[in-house]
Amino acid sequence: MRILVTEAGFDESREIAAELRDLGCRVSPCHVRSGVCRALSPGGTCPLDEEDRPDLAVDVRGTEPGLTSREFGVVCALRKRVPVVMTTTAETGAPAVPPGFEDRVTACPPEDLFDACRAFLRNRA
Repeated sequence: MRILVTEAGFDESREIAAELRDLGCRVSPCHVRSGVCRALSPGGTCPLDEEDRPDLAVDVRGTEPGLTSREFGVVCALRKRVPVVMTTTAETGAPAVPPGFEDRVTACPPEDLFDACRAFLRNRA
């Protein structure tokens, strides 16, 4: 399972991305280390434009109501018809879903995301 990961703030997705990798998922970040969108970086490409594009996009966010500029990959994924899950690193349950995205994304705590990925990977084997 290939997962595109984006985040509200710099480096907020590190732990979730590591856990997804430990489960056996192939994780592709939206940004290069400097924080620039991969498609806009010199010589870069977006994972969503690749032949083996992600099966799922995961946005790691907090409780702020609107998208940050680091989360624009959510819009890109939705335009490419890739399902989007919003999750959080906080112990507060599901993250806030920005207005206008309520019927377009799934919001859940990290453990629910990990359980769904485990089930997906089990069924694929």
